[in-house]
Amino acid sequence: MRGITIQSPLEFRLEVLGDSFVQGAQVPCKLSVKNHGTTPAVLGDLSLILAVGNLKKVKAKDAAAFEPLVSAEVERGIEVAPGAECSHDHTFQLDRNVAITDKTQSPYLLYGNSAEPQQLGQLLVTVTPHPHIRSVFDSMTTVFSFINKGETSKGGWATAKLKAPDSRRLATLEELNLSCHFDGDALEVRYAFSVKKFEGVAVMMEVKKGKREVVQRWEPSEYLFGGGFVRQEFVERSVEQALEPVSSVM
Repeated sequence: MRGITIQSPLEFRLEVLGDSFVQGAQVPCKLSVKNHGTTPAVLGDLSLILAVGNLKKVKAKDAAAFEPLVSAEVERGIEVAPGAECSHDHTFQLDRNVAITDKTQSPYLLYGNSAEPQQLGQLLVTVTPHPHIRSVFDSMTTVFSFINKGETSKGGWATAKLKAPDSRRLATLEELNLSCHFDGDALEVRYAFSVKKFEGVAVMMEVKKGKREVVQRWEPSEYLFGGGFVRQEFVERSVEQALEPVSSVM
């Protein structure tokens, strides 16, 4: 993917190898600068920044739209002659808990010749859950028949909003927010259940909603094979254990 921004007389072109990335992946970039002016231009504030943008604030051009995460080490103070061009290569390493792209936020690359993020060019970087987290989310739909209603992230946790299947076993379960987060090499998995509670009121039954939460910590020696592949049987067994408190007696 590619982004272009103009800060006359300078043209900045950012090229990124790839269209989307998973948490923990590398993002290779090439930032090129061309001087279309008739006099030399000095790149005193040349910037290439990985940030997280609040989509609503980005659209409103709010000065507080971006939270910078890390800046590339680019040489500042370079003088670009009229008609000349220079370029800088940099590879960003995404954190395994970096925010994923959802309806409210997304990672961005900011680039240009300014110390103020809002004055820089903006290139949205689509980031999806880490492969290990994706395997957990997918297992909930393919193995346990939940319906994935959308994925978000907050505070380093990637969350799938899951609608409970239509089954007798999970008749009291309405929804599950399944969240995953890396703590070192271990994967922490948090199940936030929304359940129905039936209470007797005179001769009527009143249905109320309740919350239950289960937290698990999966060590890499437990949930991964040597090559980094997920042990599906461990995932399924762990999910079964988490579902026990909200399962109905058959």
